[in-house]
Amino acid sequence: MEKKNIIISIGRQFGAGGRRIGKALAENLHFDYYDNELITTTAKENGLDPEFFKKADEKSEKNYFLQQIEEYISGGFFTNSLLSNDQLFKLQSDTIRKLAEEKPCVIVGRCSDYVLRDNPYCISIFLHSSDEDRIERIKQRMKEESDEKIKEMMTLADKRRAHYYNFYSNKSWGMSSTYTLSVDVSALGEPATIEFLLGFIRKKAEQLGVEL
Repeated sequence: MEKKNIIISIGRQFGAGGRRIGKALAENLHFDYYDNELITTTAKENGLDPEFFKKADEKSEKNYFLQQIEEYISGGFFTNSLLSNDQLFKLQSDTIRKLAEEKPCVIVGRCSDYVLRDNPYCISIFLHSSDEDRIERIKQRMKEESDEKIKEMMTLADKRRAHYYNFYSNKSWGMSSTYTLSVDVSALGEPATIEFLLGFIRKKAEQLGVEL
């Protein structure tokens, strides 16, 4: 019998609250939750050092190669000497598919919506927010950083995520038509957005014939 595990895949702008919202959804739905944990899971399953995946975290092959060259020039070494970033992406994708088969879960980032594109029970959500709200949210973690510095971080992080996603999926990161649902967290605020998403997920699961 086909397993009907609802999988919530979350794409997000840097500072849009994707991790906190993802964890809240998982807690309310009693789902497993994966973001950085997915890196550790993949590494353990393949007998690899998690540092391999952390170095390649949401970076495309091209960007990762340039980073490795820079590290080499500055006295570092090639951490991808055993596995290319594309191979790491494949291992991580295999883990995502395996987790989706085992039980319902929330997965943040990692191109999980694309990896599970043939899974009818995958609900993909993209979270974005106003620059002002993103800056305030990031300041909660980085109180010492200026607004200008945070804006630079936001721009760089979003470019990296977009490049990674577009490189591996041949789709457009952040474009509403790419996802089941695209939500502006600033429109309702974080708590109300979580409630809205829970209602949407439950309604969608009902349409799919899955009881949550």
